[in-house]
Amino acid sequence: METKRCSIEITNQADYIDLKKLYNDTKVWDYLGGHRNLEQIEDRITEWINPQENCQYWTVRELGSGAFLGSILLTPHYDGEYTQISYMFLSSVWGNGLAFEAVSEVLYHSFKDKAFNKLIAEAQSANTSSCALLKRLGFYEVKRVNRFDAEQVIFAIDQTGI
Repeated sequence: METKRCSIEITNQADYIDLKKLYNDTKVWDYLGGHRNLEQIEDRITEWINPQENCQYWTVRELGSGAFLGSILLTPHYDGEYTQISYMFLSSVWGNGLAFEAVSEVLYHSFKDKAFNKLIAEAQSANTSSCALLKRLGFYEVKRVNRFDAEQVIFAIDQTGI
């Protein structure tokens, strides 16, 4: 997939070093349940490179330069009923619309391909930027729960919302 500024490709072994950068970006993990130890990082990256059948992982790069920007994931949500879209971008690229652009493209393709009728997203209520991004993407708040020692907002978007 491509946007005006991003290429979005299935995550693979060549992304390993860049994914480690993402996991070592301390600001990224402030709202994602805290920092991970080396073993947890290795396990997660291995999972992203070799996904289970019900999971999809994409690496987002700057179009042209190929610079690593972040990742977008489609995985089962904790509720077990819906699929969750998640995104993580290096803190150095926050605030310039790249996440909106890339996540919009993944949403478009996910619904266009009729793979999903509804997707869930979850963000810490304290992460006001991520909550605002989800609303801008067309998500609506469903409920709030406490998970990872913090209040989480559960958002949803229906195929008709795209």
